[in-house]
Order: sequence, then C-alpha cells, then structure tokens
Amino acid sequence: MKAHRQYVKEQIKHDRRFAKDLEEARVQVRLAVMIANLREDKGLSQRDLARITGLKQPQIARIESGDYLPTLETLWKLADALKAKVIIGPHQHLEFKAA
Repeated sequence: MKAHRQYVKEQIKHDRRFAKDLEEARVQVRLAVMIANLREDKGLSQRDLARITGLKQPQIARIESGDYLPTLETLWKLADALKAKVIIGPHQHLEFKAA
C-alpha cells in the first residue's frame, strides 16, 4: 500500500490534472457512500428508491458505485425521496445528509 500512496503523491506533485481528477473522484465516492448509507438507513432497496424517484435501478446503482456524478435535478429527486438535504459549497464540497 505504501508504494501506491507514494505513487499518488508523486503524480499530484507532477501533474495538476491528476490532482484535479483525484479530487473529483473523491467527491463522487463520498457522495455515493452518503446516498447509499442514507438509503439503507431508510430501509430502502435500490429498486424502491428508483420507484419513488422515477429513476431506473441501474442509474441508482451507478450513482452509488461512485462511477457517475448525478445532475442537480437527480440530486434533488434523491434528496426529496430520502428526506435529505444537499449542501454544495466551495472547493468541491458536497454533502448529502438527513434533513
């Protein structure tokens, strides 16, 4: 694991685009985990959430995998269905939590 961390540090120093892409990926993964945790806390399956929001279950799965950053419209649908709030701040700060 140390070799991987060292590689990432070196890439960040040498490639600004790498650092930006890494931060974007971190935002997507954090958001994915927040949404999945909140859905599970509500006792909902991905299929249940899809039905409530009008989205498709595979779309919910892509969002929760961190591979896809949803649009604001999709975030609002998810927040409404999960009785949550979305907080968007500077420097790619994004929160999705129970209201």
